[in-house]
Amino acid sequence: MSHRCVVVDDERPARDRVKRLLAAHPGFELAGEAADAEAAVRLIDETTPDLCFLDVEMPEGTGFDVLDRVRHVPHVVFVTAYDRYAVPAFEVRSIDYLLKPVGRERFAEALDRARERIEGAGSARRILDDLDVLRRLVGGRAAAPPAIDRVSVRRGSGVLLLDPEEIIWFEAEDALVFARTAAGRFLVDRTLSELEGRLKGRFFRAHRGCLVNLGRIAEIRPADAGAWTIVCPGAGTVPLSRRQARRLREVFPW
Repeated sequence: MSHRCVVVDDERPARDRVKRLLAAHPGFELAGEAADAEAAVRLIDETTPDLCFLDVEMPEGTGFDVLDRVRHVPHVVFVTAYDRYAVPAFEVRSIDYLLKPVGRERFAEALDRARERIEGAGSARRILDDLDVLRRLVGGRAAAPPAIDRVSVRRGSGVLLLDPEEIIWFEAEDALVFARTAAGRFLVDRTLSELEGRLKGRFFRAHRGCLVNLGRIAEIRPADAGAWTIVCPGAGTVPLSRRQARRLREVFPW
């Protein structure tokens, strides 16, 4: 059985490296390559590959944006120079997370995992494997972060402590994260991934750059291209990606 693969990276040497490594493994064949997010979406939907080697930071969007926009969702191995995206990568059920420069043995290990996933290995084994890789990527810290009952935000030169129920959503803008309340927006000194882990069950990742308070969702409206819009009274709306819409239905049917 041959598994079709695509390589997405804005740097040609990085794409060439993955292609050379891939060529040494029978059972995997190259179906195409792309250098930016727009081209990646077209390539994936046109070739419907089994596996995508996907960079994170690219022109026209990120690897996570690509996964939100494609109609055909392949299995994914992230290949990036940054370790800070490891947790978000496993939140979208990626098979593996490779740091550049990728070594031959590490690449072969990722392909073994990909083959098992594509060919339908047991779900329990996949979960254990995912946890093992994540432990290695974050230095062995596999325990869930402690929950928090107050969120500290910046107000002028001071700090304001907010009850999470006051916060309608958290939104990321470039490297900054803001808490949106009825009183306005406040800067938060935490990442979205950290907030998501510590407020688990109370906030939902509507898309890569937004966590919305589940208790503030009043309406979900259809939007363009199969996406949705979440309506929060008193604050406005936030987009809900197609992928996350499926997960939100698991929280409450709609």
